[in-house]
Amino acid sequence: MSLTVKSLNGDTAFLLSFSPPVASIAPFTILIDPWLVGPATILSSVFSISEQTTKPCISSLQELVQEPDIILISQDKPDHCHEETLRQLPKDCRSTILAIPSAARKIRSWKHFRPELVRALPKFVEDESQSIYRQEIPPVSSRASCGEVTLSWMPARRDVSGLHHAIGITYRPPGGVELPPSPPASPRSYQTGSSSSRTIASSPSNGREQTLSVIYSPHGVSYDIIRPYATSHLMMEAALPLTALIHSFDRVENPWYMGGNISAGLPGGLVIAKSLYAQAWISAHDADKNNRGLSVKQTRIGKYAMHEIKKKLFENEGGRRKSIEPTALVALTSGEEHRIGRG
Repeated sequence: MSLTVKSLNGDTAFLLSFSPPVASIAPFTILIDPWLVGPATILSSVFSISEQTTKPCISSLQELVQEPDIILISQDKPDHCHEETLRQLPKDCRSTILAIPSAARKIRSWKHFRPELVRALPKFVEDESQSIYRQEIPPVSSRASCGEVTLSWMPARRDVSGLHHAIGITYRPPGGVELPPSPPASPRSYQTGSSSSRTIASSPSNGREQTLSVIYSPHGVSYDIIRPYATSHLMMEAALPLTALIHSFDRVENPWYMGGNISAGLPGGLVIAKSLYAQAWISAHDADKNNRGLSVKQTRIGKYAMHEIKKKLFENEGGRRKSIEPTALVALTSGEEHRIGRG
């Protein structure tokens, strides 16, 4: 079983392919924040306009090998919710479009897609099952079990900019054949955060494949927002350690009156990656773009070299390397992909 993350534009448009352990079952695919053509303009070109300097690996969503099972739109800003790109899809596409509420309203206002295709992600609330979007994956055999994909939206508190949130994704594959009982597995313990920490055990259970898990947070969010999700849903799904964290490496700041922090970068991602023992940390939203307008006049970008990130990630407060499997640090160019295997 594996997750393959492919960058479509070298920035924050990704195609996730979850491949089950049974070869006869097709991968489950999630397309994230596609922006392939044209500029991204906020309010007007005077205020903010962004143009990509790297050519995307495809020029149209019609070039994808298969229509994605889910199209995830993580915010309503045009570099994530890009109308010209999304209109490349047919009105009656088979994909389910999942978007945070403000983005779902924006997409519906275009009147391009059938209304039932566009669904708003509910806000995650611990111990409330209806706050998690669930999609069943049918088995290929009547004797086998169903699989399931879940998506959870975790917005920051009092975030005026609307940029800072995380979306959690889990994938449990369907059973293709009846699996024989597995020998008992020794649980592995993880501390999910430094303050108010909770030790949890994660291991495959009863012959079932361990669940793959992704946190997508290109602008970053405090780990305090993610912790309840980690200690409840990820624990119950046997989805730790985290398969992949998709988060910026670079830190981007504006003056407070222009939104303040834009991307949390290394300082924010470091806490999440360490707390969830991420197998891979994949750079998001770090591509060079041609940004113009009043909103970027005073923007400051703090870039981090890969060796700086590694040093921070692999050493604890006392300067000693942690005795855990190292997190892979990945920066994908347009068209590149990274595969993470498990099980």
